[in-house]
Amino acid sequence: MIGASTDMLEDDFREPYTAWKAGATPVTNAAMLKALHPTIEGAIRTHVGEPNPLIVSRARSMAMGGLGSYDPKRGRLQNHMYNHLLGLKRANRQQTTILKVPERVAMDKYHLETASKELRAVLGSEPSDEQLADHTGFSPARMAKVRSYNSGISEGYMDDTAEGQVFGGTKAQGPQKSHWADIVYDGLDDYHKKIMEHTLGLNGRKKLPNHVLAEKMNRSPGAISQAKLRIQKMLDEEHELSPFGR
Repeated sequence: MIGASTDMLEDDFREPYTAWKAGATPVTNAAMLKALHPTIEGAIRTHVGEPNPLIVSRARSMAMGGLGSYDPKRGRLQNHMYNHLLGLKRANRQQTTILKVPERVAMDKYHLETASKELRAVLGSEPSDEQLADHTGFSPARMAKVRSYNSGISEGYMDDTAEGQVFGGTKAQGPQKSHWADIVYDGLDDYHKKIMEHTLGLNGRKKLPNHVLAEKMNRSPGAISQAKLRIQKMLDEEHELSPFGR
């Protein structure tokens, strides 16, 4: 247990940090992000300027990555986060620099499709994006860009229209991507990751109805439905655990 008398960890962070340090899970990650939200927003304004959804998402990811190098005996967590998030300056420059390289994207799309077929043959089922990333070296963002090339696919509308089931919110929320979905996804195993990818259209994945997804996964439609319900239960915790909750 981290003792208050032997470290410089602020009281506001003590409970969520102690829980996260004991075991990083979707729940402890979310609680930690909720506690860090004012610090993250302050660092964005200091290093970049007015927050926008893309830079906020990047900052949250960087903040969670920076927790591993934090030592409560050496300083305050808020100071550590401000220093760690200096990298947002570079991230913001990259975000605002648009490079049009359709030939490279086309080549990467071919490489990604080939890798997917190879892994499918080895695994006996559709590979998850995490497995594809390990195999190809592509980041999830790169895979999303490659898959959407000349496809007109829009990412982020969390509605399984083929099954009449809504994931991560309601249809009234419209075409927006939930940051909570990223946290839930990171805590899943490969089987549930693949189901979530093809249900929510994550990273440019094509949304598939249950019977098609069941065939690709070598499972029954009922098993797919049960897996979706488990994922849905985690997504439903957004209002209680979301770092942006009020």
